[in-house]
Amino acid sequence: MNKTKQTEITNEFGIPCPLEDESDEKYAYRMIEEICDFLKKYAQIAGKKGYVCNLTGGVDSFVTSMLIKKSGLELINLSLPFGINPDIAELEIEKRTIQPDVFRTYDITGPVNESLDLLHNLPSSKVDIGNTKSRIRMTVTYRIAEVYDVLVAGYSNVAELTLGMVTKFGDDAADVKPLAGITKGIIYEMAKIFNAPKSIIDKVSTSGMWDNKSNLEEVTELNHQVCMYLRGEEISNEYEARILKLYNVSKHKRHLPVSTKDTWWEE
Repeated sequence: MNKTKQTEITNEFGIPCPLEDESDEKYAYRMIEEICDFLKKYAQIAGKKGYVCNLTGGVDSFVTSMLIKKSGLELINLSLPFGINPDIAELEIEKRTIQPDVFRTYDITGPVNESLDLLHNLPSSKVDIGNTKSRIRMTVTYRIAEVYDVLVAGYSNVAELTLGMVTKFGDDAADVKPLAGITKGIIYEMAKIFNAPKSIIDKVSTSGMWDNKSNLEEVTELNHQVCMYLRGEEISNEYEARILKLYNVSKHKRHLPVSTKDTWWEE
């Protein structure tokens, strides 16, 4: 494996190294304390009351919300479905466990369809529609943040950021990303510490935009492989090449905006 590239990626995301003989559980406890401390300090410096976080029914948004709750700050959770929400059962379970200070649901079907209708003369795809949904959700989220005088907490994890599985100015837009340096395995350890319901722990990872059976399987396996890679474990040359390709072609998503003085894109 390309250890130099592996080190470059782990350094970019600031992935904390486990202490000697530190179990995953102890590592997760330590990360929880460090992240909660960061969330409190950052909100204080920004002069904000807390954070707003979208709930998806998945483990990432659950853990992010619980970190905010544990920090003692105001937590606003949003559900932003496109029409009928297939994850409504998981959301209800999440809400009861998290107990946010405020919970709001807004159906984004109307504004998404209006946006697509506005550009009806342009070609579209499932990816385009998925990105439109993501950007509408973030528009709503920032409006709520403005009204409640809070910051926006994103829930992208390090695997998604490495692979570029985020939408520019959509789900990737946030004031803070508490899980940006945390691998999926440790996120699951955090979820267990926070007594996450089994349905959330067992839920298959999704892109949240254009999911189907093959997409779910692909996302799950890619998440698994990139987490192994970022932990310094051996993976096949085929998967390493795929990860590095996705990492390189998605750099533009992680360096925004680009100025004339930037040189990363020439490397």
